[in-house]
Amino acid sequence: MFNSAVSIVNRLRGVQLTAARGLSRLLGATLFPPRCCLCGFAGTPPDLDLCQICHADLPWDYAQLPSLLTAMRFEPPADDLIRQLKYAGAIENARVLGELLAQAVRARGDLLPRLLVPVPLHDSRLGERGFNQAAAIARYAGRSLGIPQAWHAVRRVRDTPSQTGLGIDERHSNVRGAFVVAGGRAMKRLREAGHVAVIDDVTTTGSTLAEMKCVLLAAGISRVDLWAVARAPRHHAR
Repeated sequence: MFNSAVSIVNRLRGVQLTAARGLSRLLGATLFPPRCCLCGFAGTPPDLDLCQICHADLPWDYAQLPSLLTAMRFEPPADDLIRQLKYAGAIENARVLGELLAQAVRARGDLLPRLLVPVPLHDSRLGERGFNQAAAIARYAGRSLGIPQAWHAVRRVRDTPSQTGLGIDERHSNVRGAFVVAGGRAMKRLREAGHVAVIDDVTTTGSTLAEMKCVLLAAGISRVDLWAVARAPRHHAR
């Protein structure tokens, strides 16, 4: 059972979701009711685009690690939702994935962070894709949890090759030195938050998230949580 003190603190932070924002979500759900993105039937109120049956059938990740929170395993249909978001521009999937990540966070019952930091894309990759999928997911997860995001707080200064197909050691080397805190204002905001969570869409070996954590801890942030929507099996990293 979740620690009662942590639960109370999390509820108090949830007050950040003001009455006006809550009303806007209710109005949006009324005008545009949720529709399951997998089967097409009615979604789950107020605004989850999954029906109860498809939601229950998702590949939920029950093998959690203390140092990492993941909502699902990178298996159908979760993998398809993420691929469609990243490579086919299905930005609407970010709302579904963000809400599912938020549900996993609430179920775990840890003390909520004060700021969400999505893993950044390099400027060249961002220009090609047009959006950062981690930032899109963080936006909706943060809205559900009542936590702001700082998607410009950390920059990717090296356009690293894709991690796909790399071995574990190669993945660690690939992202080493790839991230920096984006200036004094970002540093101030991160330090004032004190407790942040790094968000990514998929993690395999955890190399990218671990490198982000190292950068943030070195910058003086006291606590850094690591969240990902899905966890891919390590055999994906040959």
